[in-house]
Amino acid sequence: MNPPPPTHELRRDLAQLAGLAFAYRLLFLIAVPRVLDTADAIHYVETAASFASGIFLGHDPKIPPFYPLLGALFSKLPLADLEWGCRLVSFAAATLLVIPVYLLAREIHGRSTARVAGLVVALWPWLADYGCSVSTESLAALLWLTAVYLLVRGARRGGWALYGGAAAFCALSLTRPEGLFLFMCAAPAVAILLWPPDRASARRLAPLAIVFALFIMASTAFNQALAGRATANYRVGFILAEFDWVRFAHTGVETLSNVVPVMLGPVLFFFLGAGFLLPRQRPRDFRLECCVLLFAFAQWAVSLFVLSPAPRYLMAPLIVFSLWSASGIVLTSARLAQADHGARLLRLIPLLAIIAFQAVQAAITIGSEHLGRLPREPREYKLAGQWMSENLAHGLIFTRKPQVGFYAGMPSTGPAEGESLEAMLNRARAAGARYLVVDERYTAAMAPPLRPLLDPANAPADLTHLQSFEPWPGGRVTIYEIAGAQAP
Repeated sequence: MNPPPPTHELRRDLAQLAGLAFAYRLLFLIAVPRVLDTADAIHYVETAASFASGIFLGHDPKIPPFYPLLGALFSKLPLADLEWGCRLVSFAAATLLVIPVYLLAREIHGRSTARVAGLVVALWPWLADYGCSVSTESLAALLWLTAVYLLVRGARRGGWALYGGAAAFCALSLTRPEGLFLFMCAAPAVAILLWPPDRASARRLAPLAIVFALFIMASTAFNQALAGRATANYRVGFILAEFDWVRFAHTGVETLSNVVPVMLGPVLFFFLGAGFLLPRQRPRDFRLECCVLLFAFAQWAVSLFVLSPAPRYLMAPLIVFSLWSASGIVLTSARLAQADHGARLLRLIPLLAIIAFQAVQAAITIGSEHLGRLPREPREYKLAGQWMSENLAHGLIFTRKPQVGFYAGMPSTGPAEGESLEAMLNRARAAGARYLVVDERYTAAMAPPLRPLLDPANAPADLTHLQSFEPWPGGRVTIYEIAGAQAP
């Protein structure tokens, strides 16, 4: 393990990287208009609203509480509402992420690699974009890297860091369901670092065991009070209930063969191999490397049970891999610097390559939002919802996606999978729905019988057309009033 760095040097590096990360994420926040883009985002905001009102046992038990709790606190800032409170949590977490990345990279590879790793994470468009969204991923990645770094530091050097690592694992477990399983990996990770075990290592493991046991008891009591179920992880049961071996295997293959190389990109993926394989001037700390990679593997293994190869489930492992990519950049640059004559300028190519690639990615991400094309986030939902809020009486909305109802300030419900149009309309009337909203982005594919209703000319007589929006090609939204709705 590398010796502790000089304080002034450490502060300077961290201040520069954090300042760069803040400015870069601020650019994304300003340049790309934001709306709630997932149903989970609405659940986080609704849970934050409950917490802000002082109600801590009335939210959906499948929603881990730490992120919405912070969102409720941030919503108290001037000019921030609950949506922006949650968004600011992600922004702050994504900015601070460079700190544990730098510190962990320095422990494994040294200062030069740590500076490159911090630069890569600061300028990674994917991370910057997520840092502006209402989602748990940025906060989870920050807690993940912080927990692993503090665990490593505490196991090797003792002191407060081990308690800080345990606290970070607790916070991670309250942010993402898989956090509890990563906490369980702390003991084998410490065993790898301190093998063969002795009394000193046993004393260092004791705080982890005590905090873990207390956390399990507290989580079980909380879930019992919230949902009437004595479990330390409420969401796991729902995940296992939907488990399917075929989809499990497909997710594993897809993440390894597609998600990892695509999300790292050609430059980081190329230098990842260099970081693992190129020889170094000083001996490698293989135990430390194995310890960190153990957590990356555990995150990947646990994410397979979600049965989705979405990159967001692998955010922390991808960041971990980028540490070795940064090492590959530094090692390759050092070898190019040893070349004769003017070829020494080639040492800058690896670093410039990743900066240029990320700059192109950022330009595409930001530029595509201003070319008149369908934006990545369903901004048309917000336009429709705000119009309904300003022009229509309050009522239940029948729609496939809940964002329109959120921005309208009205409750919503939706069709069941595979229903006919007649069955959907009967369901809407039976539920007491006053309005029907059909959108082109998702409803056309997920509830095909509703697709013809994008055109009011196809509407049956008991649907009164109220308004249509088409701010972008492929982004139509049509709003109807339903005649004959019954009280639920």
